[in-house]
This record gives sequence, C-alpha cells and structure tokens, in this order.
Amino acid sequence: MVTLILLGALTLGGLSWALGGTAIFQRGQGLSALSLGSCALALLLACVYFGEEIRVQHWDNLTDTADAMLFAAAVLTAVALLLNAAAWLRARLRDRHA
Repeated sequence: MVTLILLGALTLGGLSWALGGTAIFQRGQGLSALSLGSCALALLLACVYFGEEIRVQHWDNLTDTADAMLFAAAVLTAVALLLNAAAWLRARLRDRHA
C-alpha cells in the first residue's frame, strides 16, 4: 500500500511539472489548472503516507523521511508554481501583442 501511495505521489508530481511546462507553450489556462491540481494531489498522497506511518506507529520511518519529504514538497510546489507563473505571464504577453 505504501509503495502505491509513494509511486502515485511521484507520478502526480511529474505530471504536475509536465503539464506546467506544456502550459507555457499552449493557449488557455486549462493545463495550468490540471498542473496545480496534480501538485495538490501529490502533496495529499504524501500526507496519506505520513498518516499511514503514524497509524502503524513506524516512528523510525517518520523521523528518517520527514526532512526529505518536506524538502521534496517544497521543491515540487516551487517548481509547479514557477512553471505556471511562466505560463500565465506568457499568455498575458501574447494577449497584449495580439
């Protein structure tokens, strides 16, 4: 179960970045919404992982991975927001010159 949760979070995080990067070159903001939604779901799965570890009282796993999970969540969020901000800025500049 834990493996599926972590693979799901990893897949959704990658999807978030891919959609954010694609949104830079596409018209409209639909991909940006999907990108941010994927990022949110990846973070939700990370919370589910921590909840599962707390439920089964694997304290060593939590203390070993807490800092890494926090760093990964910060990087995931920062990159997703930067990609979506770039897509938004490009759309605004394209609309201004159209």
